[in-house]
Amino acid sequence: MHSGHGIPICFDNSFSGLTFRIVPLFLLLLCLGCSGLTVNLESFMDTQTEPDLPLEIMWTYNARAGFGPDAPLIFDKSVMVATRQGTVHFIDILTGRREGNKRFGNAVNGRPAVIENTLIVPLAQGRRALAAYDLDRADMRWRLRGAPIQVGVIPLETGGIYVNTAGQVQRFELDDGRIVWSHQMKGRVHATPVTYGQSVIVAADNGNVRALSMRGGSPQWSVDVGDPVYVAPEIYGETLLVATTRGSLFAMDAHRGEVLWDTALADETVQFSSPAADHELVAAGASDGILRVFDLDTGNIKWSASCPDALAAKPLITSDVIYTGSMGNWFYAFDRHHGTLLQKIELQGRVKSAIALANGGLIILTEPRYVVRLASFSSDVE
Repeated sequence: MHSGHGIPICFDNSFSGLTFRIVPLFLLLLCLGCSGLTVNLESFMDTQTEPDLPLEIMWTYNARAGFGPDAPLIFDKSVMVATRQGTVHFIDILTGRREGNKRFGNAVNGRPAVIENTLIVPLAQGRRALAAYDLDRADMRWRLRGAPIQVGVIPLETGGIYVNTAGQVQRFELDDGRIVWSHQMKGRVHATPVTYGQSVIVAADNGNVRALSMRGGSPQWSVDVGDPVYVAPEIYGETLLVATTRGSLFAMDAHRGEVLWDTALADETVQFSSPAADHELVAAGASDGILRVFDLDTGNIKWSASCPDALAAKPLITSDVIYTGSMGNWFYAFDRHHGTLLQKIELQGRVKSAIALANGGLIILTEPRYVVRLASFSSDVE
């Protein structure tokens, strides 16, 4: 267990996942000069309490820059977001107060990872690929030179995996950033990979979807879906979901790469969002403003709902509700069983990032700069 971690930050009292294992509760000390603020962070929660409708805006936080497509990291009482200005922010979930931030200099588009006591930040511009920040020593642990990284980092117990803009999939060691293995994709990768057992699955813009061994980086299977992939795949159980920019959605066996079913829209100009899935359903927004919900096993469409603006963000599926946000600044809640619109809320910006469950509410990132918490008033009062 690590305790008393310190990060030099800037304080401001203004109001403005990938889950791979449960790690113990640790104390992160955010400090500036002689003052300090202790925040309890527990990463990463396997489950989060679902909100009760109706929801309302509890707070809005100004992060002063936009965000990438991945959902924010949710800890016990804090949310961590990274911006394209290169700043990582820690925000109190219940109050929306800034607990601290750290500027890493270059834009951050992919989601950072917390591995043991180290914050790993993928850098989307410049000559640095990764920055590793030691939370014990409150200092930079190492920086890794290389092609920029536009996607999130896959955390492992002794390091992690990333894909850079040159199409290189690389595993690194946590201690010093040393590259353990490297695999070259033929296309460029614009979406965070997913993991399945001891494999990492990567989708490229040439339509190639490939599973690599985490241990050595050797290919385990490879499938060409025929259309570009620009959004993150989704995996539930043994089913891999891959959406393309030309109106097609594929379900594959994650172990063998065999296509289980696929669906193609009549309009090939429609681009799907990253899909979301649970034991029964697959949900995906699209550039035509339609939220489509499919049967996980068969691919048959169960229902659809039309919105006036494009749906670029990955939806969020809960026990009774499917949530999504639009490029027209609207948040929507639909009944998961029938597609009935249960609630909509106008926000201060476009929704392009995945929505996160957090402590009985939702965290939504809106362009160009806001982090928003939605919750029911009664749940926050309790």
